[in-house]
Amino acid sequence: MYEGLAVNIMPKSTMNDLGITIEEVSKSQTLIQRFNIEGQCAIGMIYVELIVGDSAFSIFHIIDGKTSYELLLG
Repeated sequence: MYEGLAVNIMPKSTMNDLGITIEEVSKSQTLIQRFNIEGQCAIGMIYVELIVGDSAFSIFHIIDGKTSYELLLG
């Protein structure tokens, strides 16, 4: 069984909807696998504080691709 790190993913379209510019995104070469068939390199990371109930999420990896979600919380 595969065990790895969980990451929070934000599509570039959501980033744009939130008014976040690419200049605000930190560089990243993280390869994100297992959320689609091929995997994808993140175009960057951004710090956005999101609190849902008792859970807090802060680092989001930005991907440039069509998704069926606005945010994917790891």
